[in-house]
Amino acid sequence: MNTHILKAIIRNVWKKKFLSSTKILGLIVGFTVFIFLLEKIKHETSYDTFWKDSESIYRVGLDLKYKDGEEVRSAKNFGGSSELLEAEIPGVVAQCNFGRDVVTIFNGPQQKIQDVDFVWSDPSFFSVFDRKIITAETNSLLENIHGIAISQSFAKKLYGEESPLGKELTVNEGWKFVVDAVFEDIPSNSHMNIDVVGTFKTLFYYLQNFDNKNQVLVDNPDYEYQRATPYETKRWQAPVQYRSYCYIKLDKNTSINAIESRLDGLLGKVALPQKLKEAKMNFILQPIADIHLKSKLDHELSVNGEQTQVFFLSIIILVVLLVCLINFINLNTITTLENAKNYSIRILNGSGYNQVFYLMFVETILFNIVAIIVSIPIAHYLIDSQLPIDGITFSTYALLGTIGIVVVGIASIVPFMSVIKNKAFSVVKKGDQKLHRKWTSQKVMVTLQFSITIVLMICTVGIYKQMQFMMDKELGFNGTQTIFSFTPMTMNQHPDLVSRLSTFKNEVSALGGVASFSASSSIPGKAITRLNDQVKAVVAAKPYPVTFNQISIDDGYLDTYDIPLIAGKNLNPESNWKSSGILINETALSKMGNIQADNVIGNAITIGNKNYRIQGVVEDYHHVSLHKTVQPTIYIQNLEWDHAVGYYSFKLKSNTIAGTMDQIAQIWNELYPKEEFIFNFSNTVFQNQYAKDQKFSQILNSSTILALFISCIGLLGVALFNTRKRVKEIGIRKVNGAKVKQILFTLNKDFIKWVTIAYVLACPIAWYALNIWLENFAYKTTLGLWVYVLAGLGALTIALLTVSWQSFIAASRNPIEALRDE
Repeated sequence: MNTHILKAIIRNVWKKKFLSSTKILGLIVGFTVFIFLLEKIKHETSYDTFWKDSESIYRVGLDLKYKDGEEVRSAKNFGGSSELLEAEIPGVVAQCNFGRDVVTIFNGPQQKIQDVDFVWSDPSFFSVFDRKIITAETNSLLENIHGIAISQSFAKKLYGEESPLGKELTVNEGWKFVVDAVFEDIPSNSHMNIDVVGTFKTLFYYLQNFDNKNQVLVDNPDYEYQRATPYETKRWQAPVQYRSYCYIKLDKNTSINAIESRLDGLLGKVALPQKLKEAKMNFILQPIADIHLKSKLDHELSVNGEQTQVFFLSIIILVVLLVCLINFINLNTITTLENAKNYSIRILNGSGYNQVFYLMFVETILFNIVAIIVSIPIAHYLIDSQLPIDGITFSTYALLGTIGIVVVGIASIVPFMSVIKNKAFSVVKKGDQKLHRKWTSQKVMVTLQFSITIVLMICTVGIYKQMQFMMDKELGFNGTQTIFSFTPMTMNQHPDLVSRLSTFKNEVSALGGVASFSASSSIPGKAITRLNDQVKAVVAAKPYPVTFNQISIDDGYLDTYDIPLIAGKNLNPESNWKSSGILINETALSKMGNIQADNVIGNAITIGNKNYRIQGVVEDYHHVSLHKTVQPTIYIQNLEWDHAVGYYSFKLKSNTIAGTMDQIAQIWNELYPKEEFIFNFSNTVFQNQYAKDQKFSQILNSSTILALFISCIGLLGVALFNTRKRVKEIGIRKVNGAKVKQILFTLNKDFIKWVTIAYVLACPIAWYALNIWLENFAYKTTLGLWVYVLAGLGALTIALLTVSWQSFIAASRNPIEALRDE
């Protein structure tokens, strides 16, 4: 680059400091948003693509249509499903199925880790999911009946830098295992988070040989693990909460279409239970890479992402980039017009148009290079603080460079065309380049820029309204000042469970700071995993054509969560925590074919093979987020918790919370000395269900503010240039008696017109986008007219405030000075 070219660029930048700073600031914002959101999108779309031969791994979901018309589409399946596929179809080279357990791990008396990601599977797990075995006791993985495999990060959490092999740890009620192997961590971009793997062989050995009373394992050298084949009935009888997540791995030369073509008639080889024989059952073969964004099945292993959100994030990237590009082109064109005399003198002194273009081209390149250099560390900081990934990928750098080239090309050619449209001699003679009267291209770009921004503004208001709707909606229960803990793991299956629980309840309830106490299998904000489709009236021959949620509760559950009864009465206190009385919710009432709640009180129903009596009807409440509708639910008084793990809930009085929690912990430590009292607040857990929605809302809010900011600085640049071009006109109007407010109106009316047109274009687009997003919610807010009016008035107000101060300066100027300068 010639020195005189660089000097000319520096001179131009210094002379037009405001326009130069706004141009580069807009580019920095655009490039930063682009890098951050692109990395987020790539992270969301990269789930489970890291597995070796990931394109050959499929989850076997279940599509079950019962004879009565009910349909179940579940991510869980019967354990025999994947084994049947491997046995019957040659192209299936490996399979595994696993079930997640609710586990607390004790590593000595000082360390307790709750809710560990623990699964029961088989050594074939590592044939499907090929994780590197960092270290192992033997080459025969998990052959030791007491052995488990743990992840590398979990091993470090438990043992630090010490070798974990052969180390002992205790699970729940006292099951002691030794670390048999350490496997490479499963990355965060997976639909499965697994830290511990044990085998079904080990599980059944401990279930059969563990002495729960004395909490010791009675070793049985004669134990033989005999698992039923996938053709036997017992492999197809498990209730939903105990079904498995099943996976198969295909040969590289086998297509999924070939597998699906062989599914018909496969189940005919299995001794299915009668109800399944009468149903229509199909397997759902899902590519593992599609699960995170595309799976909409029930009973997912973890909370999946939303393809709709990824789509909107992609749109936001394009929108912000387009706003930045329009802003840069507009400001570049204005800079060029203001430098028209300088360029014309160069041409008259012998410079060619190609040299002028080169000067403009180099200046634009430098702006983009500086913007990219500044935006990369900012984006790095945002990624490190907000996303579970390491830095920026090479492909993002490559795409960023490509976009920079496109911006340079367009932002150089468009202004250059304004130079060659006018003769250099005419520009020098008149002192400036004459701007085309209609100014069509700038009007179109400013209108498009604000239209895009208004779309974002409307969507931001609409999404904020939905988030507030979810936060403020009456949920039907009250979790305020309510804490919960897992039930004591050391008491699982223990014969003293009932007596100690009764003592704990009595002592805790006697505390002055405790309003009520409850023990239950689930609490608001936690999924209900126990489902029952064998519910019928005692006098009926067939079950109701619906699957009911089933929760185990006690007589304190309704009081603890302030859930009202609409008919009947609450469950009675029972010393053995068992009762023949049950409660149902309003949705269950309607599914049973009843309209009046009072009419069902005292009715006898059969659940499975036991008879119960409906004692009360509770008002519907939202047990999980508003993404889901309220499900028909039955509340039974017993201690049958899933995986023998439930929840203790405590309703506290407001004036003694801290002291009361200390008192509860003291009672806990006396009755359950082997484990620490760990609690959480119920409201926090319920609100955590909306974490992804809130994150998306924050991204949209930030993008809207940045896009509006870029639009405003672009509009300010246009307003500045517009007033400078009309200095003589303003002076003549003032000499002829025009007032400041009249001149302000004259200068601003074009901007009002542009924003109005932008608003009209934006409204239908925003309406369509918002309605697509709201489809993700079972309960949604109404988007009244005020949402659109507020966004339009906001955009107009911001636009007027942006341009009016520059217009006011021009309108307040002494007209004599203006005419003299002209």
